[in-house]
Amino acid sequence: MPSESEDLEIQARLLAVDSSALDMIWKHYSSDLLGYLASILGSHHDAEDALQEVFVRISKKRESVAKARLLKPYLFRLARNVGLNLIKKNRRAQDRERAASDWLDLNEEVKRRDERTHQLEAALRVLPEKQRSVIVLKFYRDKTFREIGEMLGISENTAASRYRYGMAKLEPLMQEVS
Repeated sequence: MPSESEDLEIQARLLAVDSSALDMIWKHYSSDLLGYLASILGSHHDAEDALQEVFVRISKKRESVAKARLLKPYLFRLARNVGLNLIKKNRRAQDRERAASDWLDLNEEVKRRDERTHQLEAALRVLPEKQRSVIVLKFYRDKTFREIGEMLGISENTAASRYRYGMAKLEPLMQEVS
């Protein structure tokens, strides 16, 4: 993660309409933003699409991003909004698709994947988004609670609490599907 001075440099370059600012944001944040989006969306493919949209929005809103009080939480909040908008869009499309093809049974769609991985993903989807995001960032992205707090604009203690509550909810869900 970049230091506060590096974030200030990125923001100054954004204001100066310097294209290297986007490269710097990509270098410093794209991996963590992708992991965060995957935790929200439950799909690496959708997360990649959402990440592209995040960078489109950054380039369109250079001035707003440049004037953000803290760059890191701003970027993660932007990513969260993009992710939630994609969920809404996908839900509407699925509703239209179901209405058009009610006769098609899709229950046998994913038999090749490791059953335990499928069970874990299903259990994670049941958790509230705030808890799921912290668990994914901690467990799969190997972030500390301090880093998670900085990314999401919450305190370290809040990140730890969301992790603890999420894990407590996850355990019985995993036992149910075993």
